[in-house]
Amino acid sequence: MSEVTLQVTIAGKTYPLSVKASEEAAIRKAEEQLAEAVGMFQKNYAVKDRGDLLAMAALQIITKLNNTPPQIIEKTVEVIVEKEAQAADHTPQIQDLENLVRSYLS
Repeated sequence: MSEVTLQVTIAGKTYPLSVKASEEAAIRKAEEQLAEAVGMFQKNYAVKDRGDLLAMAALQIITKLNNTPPQIIEKTVEVIVEKEAQAADHTPQIQDLENLVRSYLS
């Protein structure tokens, strides 16, 4: 699988990443969500320290993830797997995804 090099900006600092091309969209979305969370904390609270902003944003995002019922995650994964299976043979990626979901739900 081909790799791409990205420049990801988190809380004003840029990081170079080498990732699978198939992961680029997910990383860009995560970058955007983290920027929104950091921006919200920066706007609504008198916090200027980059580390504090990142810590609060990470706590908020992980709390939302942990509060997502496993059934919703499982159903979402099922829908994605069905669509991917219809589109092409992505057996290794589907296996990786299933293993990740199993480890999260256990």
